[in-house]
Amino acid sequence: MDDKVKEYRLKHKKCSFCKYCHYRDWSDLHFANSYFECILKDKIIHFLDLPRLCKYYTLREKDK
Repeated sequence: MDDKVKEYRLKHKKCSFCKYCHYRDWSDLHFANSYFECILKDKIIHFLDLPRLCKYYTLREKDK
């Protein structure tokens, strides 16, 4: 990850950058929707773009 990107994401803590935020896709089922979930807190995240005041925030590192 680029140093500038890493610096920005550490300064602007958002759920979408956190390693505990996971996308759940239920597209194979006809009655359920897809959603983002915090696996640490075991809850659905409704707004990814709003900053979260979470003490467990950990930056998601992409493998190179």
